[in-house]
Amino acid sequence: MMKEKIVFDPTMHLHLGYYENNEDIEAVAYKVKNEEKWYVFLEEDTSLSIRDQSKYWPSYGYYIFTIDNEDLSYEEGCERLKEWLLFNSYIG
Repeated sequence: MMKEKIVFDPTMHLHLGYYENNEDIEAVAYKVKNEEKWYVFLEEDTSLSIRDQSKYWPSYGYYIFTIDNEDLSYEEGCERLKEWLLFNSYIG
């Protein structure tokens, strides 16, 4: 079975961040072209120890999760990033 290539919409991305409790964790969400889906990545220079747990995508960073939605607000994206950080015990 051939794997379908994911194409991101070059006009749609959103910078996300978690800045509570002296943390400075940033991610970028990229909208999948012609789909109601966003892929969220941590930058390559992240201080989180995720290198063994997340797939690295050249030019994007470390893939961490997907959000199924046509539109994504900064507030919703940051809340989902916080939930992911809590679930994976990166923040307490």
